[in-house]
Amino acid sequence: MISLVSTILNDITGLQLFFEQMESQTQKPDEIVIIDAGSTDASWELLQDYQLNGSIPLQCYQELGCNVARGRNLAIEKAQYKLIASTDIGCSWDAEWLESLTSPLLHKPTIQAVMGSWDVQWEKLESDWAKIDYCLHGDLKFIATPKSHASSRSIAYQKSLWQKIGGYPEDLSLAGDDMVFAMLLHPLTNHIEYISTPHCHWKRPVDLRSFCKEAKRNFKGGGEAGIWLEYGVLVGGRLIFEMMFLSLSIYLLLFAHLNWISLALMTASLLSISLRILRLSTRVQQFRIQNSSHTWLKFITFEYMTKLFAILGYWEGFIGGFTQCQDCRARLKQVS
Repeated sequence: MISLVSTILNDITGLQLFFEQMESQTQKPDEIVIIDAGSTDASWELLQDYQLNGSIPLQCYQELGCNVARGRNLAIEKAQYKLIASTDIGCSWDAEWLESLTSPLLHKPTIQAVMGSWDVQWEKLESDWAKIDYCLHGDLKFIATPKSHASSRSIAYQKSLWQKIGGYPEDLSLAGDDMVFAMLLHPLTNHIEYISTPHCHWKRPVDLRSFCKEAKRNFKGGGEAGIWLEYGVLVGGRLIFEMMFLSLSIYLLLFAHLNWISLALMTASLLSISLRILRLSTRVQQFRIQNSSHTWLKFITFEYMTKLFAILGYWEGFIGGFTQCQDCRARLKQVS
């Protein structure tokens, strides 16, 4: 018996697709449990209607302002069955997704967790920004292995394992809880299977502002947890180096007339920028099948803006995490 859990906040379109595709699964969940964080777009009303009239048993609860981790924990706590499958509303799913993900748990009693794969479908991307994101991140897919830190958009596990882990870390404000959950999971069990074929498909934003917001949110969660420090230092350091040296060189040239120092700083900055552009060139070639007339400008804008917001989010989270996320950091230290 399988309980499928998820959370939602203002995504009625994603929720409608979720119910439609769960009803078409080759292995339907025995129940669905969804926590609503206070939707104002009729998602909550749709949940209540489906609870009364839908073909799959649904438990739905509303907790205003709860974060994703709190929502996941509450859904799992309310779940009736010992096998938990987790996903994110806003994705799409092949008909065999749930059967593929849960089959090892159903047929091998010793298995405690199944890591699922996911991808992004190029043909479903709705904007140039989304296609640039796809190209820059190497086709945007995650192929699971027994050691991978699977996202909770496609993972299944024994409820007893969730209890043993202590649940998702609720002191993270917005994101990163599923990464931490996976990091806490692996030291507790070697009885893990994986599904290497992506049957879950992640939907991407459309506009640049949404990508920047997403980058800041996700890396803030990593900063709060105290993980990804190398990214924060190296990527952030390079951004500061490029922008500071280039700005300083222009200032020295125009106002201080220190030509040699200005030239040295500008050369160093432009060399780093040139190497970045060279790395982007192969990604641009992949994108050019769309025949965009603004390819390079869009790529460079996307590269710098999303990285800038990611770094701002990371260090905001890293500093704030010393006081706000002590429990999460302590739990990670215990398994490191």
